[in-house]
Amino acid sequence: MHGTVRYAALALAVAACGGPVTGPRPVAARLANPATTLNQLQAISAVTNTPLFESFTVLAPRFTPASATGSVALALALDFAARYSRWRRSEPRTAHHRVPTPSATAPASSPGTTFVWDPDTSGYIASADSGAPANGERFVLYAISQRSGLPSVPVAPIGYVDLTAPAPDSSGTGVTLVGTPAGAPATTYASYSVATGAASATTLVGFVTDGTTRLELDVRSDSTTTPGALTVISAIAVPTQNVQVSESVTVSGGDTARMTTDLRLASDGETVRATGDVTIDTTSRIGSGQMTVSVNDCAFATITLGGPDLVFDPAPGVTLSTDDETTLRALFSTSFELYGTERVLLIPVPFSTTWRGGERRTD
Repeated sequence: MHGTVRYAALALAVAACGGPVTGPRPVAARLANPATTLNQLQAISAVTNTPLFESFTVLAPRFTPASATGSVALALALDFAARYSRWRRSEPRTAHHRVPTPSATAPASSPGTTFVWDPDTSGYIASADSGAPANGERFVLYAISQRSGLPSVPVAPIGYVDLTAPAPDSSGTGVTLVGTPAGAPATTYASYSVATGAASATTLVGFVTDGTTRLELDVRSDSTTTPGALTVISAIAVPTQNVQVSESVTVSGGDTARMTTDLRLASDGETVRATGDVTIDTTSRIGSGQMTVSVNDCAFATITLGGPDLVFDPAPGVTLSTDDETTLRALFSTSFELYGTERVLLIPVPFSTTWRGGERRTD
């Protein structure tokens, strides 16, 4: 009986991959349209590949004292996303892809205050500027110098971030990212709420956009599910691309960081899944490991990391085209970039930061 059940399950699995158990050789797994999948991945990446988000990535660690701890895994994720992304390989590395570096000090909380950049101290200082929310604070964002990785001098404001305390009948610190281009109206490019629950579980709900593609985010970060590790689970909707993305990433280790990833991209009846297990030396930033990719639960390819570049090996019966390999590269890059994006969005509201009486405090 058990053998019959196992055979039936095998038959269903093989049939699902394109053919019967007996008779003609099953059709191998394939991407229905690799160019479409690539365009979807590029659109997702473009959301955070903007000067405004670059400024946010560089400057957010300097908003609050608790941000000063930084994250090695975050830096590695951003580095890997940039290093192996096909559409960025010919472009200069920007400050967005560098380690978010905190300042030695950060401004004390002051509700209703707008904080501006002081080139003399390389940090934020309180100003007399108006516009900050009464129940929070505003931090002005600036164009970043590619030479220094800090705001260019003279400073050139391009937007701001508002951090707001939760209302009495709600929970979660509000974060709003607004762009203020010269001669154009202010535009909101991110708005989300971060709440810390029991047992160090942190949730993030909201959106981020580049003005064209919008990512609807529902993220949970938890350091208790796996001892000594941080797990981030996310569900992302991309309405303009007709895509649903889900990802689970677990990061552990010290001098050597281990990142296990499970990314699923579903669109028009096709589900592409990429599961990776990568180990990275945090000093040399050299990584090794593999990522296996399936299409509708059928093995498609293996991506191997361990040399100067990625190596793509097709699953049995699969022939990889140049377009397939380009899409696989983008899939590898996106799996790290999404984790990095979610961790960047959490930076302004560290786990140890709370609001009491409308004032930001670090416990």
